[in-house]
Parts: sequence; C-alpha cells; structure tokens
Amino acid sequence: KVLGKIDLDPASSELANKTVKAKKFHTAEDDGLHQPWRGRLWLNPPYGRLAGEFVGRLVLEHEAGEVEAAILLVNAHCTDTDWFQPLWNYHLCFTDHRIDFDSAGREKNTTSTHGSVFVYFGSDPDAFKTAFSDFGAVVVRA
Repeated sequence: KVLGKIDLDPASSELANKTVKAKKFHTAEDDGLHQPWRGRLWLNPPYGRLAGEFVGRLVLEHEAGEVEAAILLVNAHCTDTDWFQPLWNYHLCFTDHRIDFDSAGREKNTTSTHGSVFVYFGSDPDAFKTAFSDFGAVVVRA
C-alpha cells in the first residue's frame, strides 16, 4: 500500500518473496549487499553483523536518490547500536506484537523473542502512518 510496488528486495529468498512480491530479489548466494539497488525497496536484512552493513547501504542509496522509497524491518532491540542511529531521522513504527517469520525447512516460527521496527524512507509519510498504525506506534523525531 505504501510503496505501490516493490522493485527490489536485496536480502531475500524464494519463500520470502511469495509474501513480499518484489519484482527482483537477491538471495544470500547472490550477495545482494553488493548488487545495484534502485527504485522501491523492501529490506529485512540478515540478523547479526550484516544488519548494519545493509542498513548503512540503504541510508546511503536513499540519500543519493538511487532508492526512491523503502520500508526496512529490523529488531526493536537494536535501537542502541551505531547502525540504528541514522534511522531515528525517518518515520518508525514500533510493533505492538511480535512478528513470526516463515523459514525454509521449518514450520512458521511462533517463538519470536523481540519486537520489531518498520522504518519508512520516502516522500509520503502520511501513507506510511495510515498503513502502519494498525501494527503499532508510528513515531518521528521531533
């Protein structure tokens, strides 16, 4: 609803793209971190040390105008990391529930142990607020 369509998911899988429905996606084998990023993106970066690299790349590509708009999904318990700090300058939705994810080779994960944050990069924050208010509190730095 917010992006209209998704041109790219740079950190995905065939299974995940059944939900995301990106026109193009990169798997771990494709090394999406080092592929071109353009247009409208969905990004749920790999957890662990690579998360910061993916987030940093998204911020740079958006500021450079290569990424027109994006929605990023990260762990809510990462708000104190260095890589999260630039995200405070965007519109954030802190979920009011835990999100369960499907993963290849196992049933739906119903034991998520943390909340999540959706971060909006784009020129229509009202659309983001309208669509994501159903999932939690939408906040922006004053």
